[in-house]
Amino acid sequence: MPEDGLPESLTEAIEMARATTEPDKAVIYIFRPLLTTKADLDWAEFYCRQRAHKLGLRVSWVLVVDTSDADRMGMLYRLLRRIDCAVVITPNLAHVGGNPRRVTAFADLQTVKPAACHHWRTKVPRCELDEALALDSTGESAGPLESEGPSDAREPREEVRR
Repeated sequence: MPEDGLPESLTEAIEMARATTEPDKAVIYIFRPLLTTKADLDWAEFYCRQRAHKLGLRVSWVLVVDTSDADRMGMLYRLLRRIDCAVVITPNLAHVGGNPRRVTAFADLQTVKPAACHHWRTKVPRCELDEALALDSTGESAGPLESEGPSDAREPREEVRR
């Protein structure tokens, strides 16, 4: 590097930028029924954390869902928005229903085995995003999405004060 502190090449500039920034965040997503024991769950999380480390990502949340969670993709979507994260790491595609398009409608998807990156598809039509969020991992409709914000629904004849 020259004395003025400026990089001589694009590669040097990229390395300087990586050295000065914090690692980006990732969420680990695991569908529990695919793992038979607690040890399997621990190993799945371990390998996902390893993948995150290799990618230079910091794991900010581990989301383990079960069949009792009707709105799994909606939960993942809301979590990503709440913590301002755009990367999901999962042990394999079976954990997201076998189709990366369901997650790539709103985030990057990284899988451990096989090690692959499915990029976030930008400019996804709203109807496709709604479809991705409305299906559970078996491909069946999970019903309407729940809102996290305050509801405007009121009891009949309830007075609204402003």
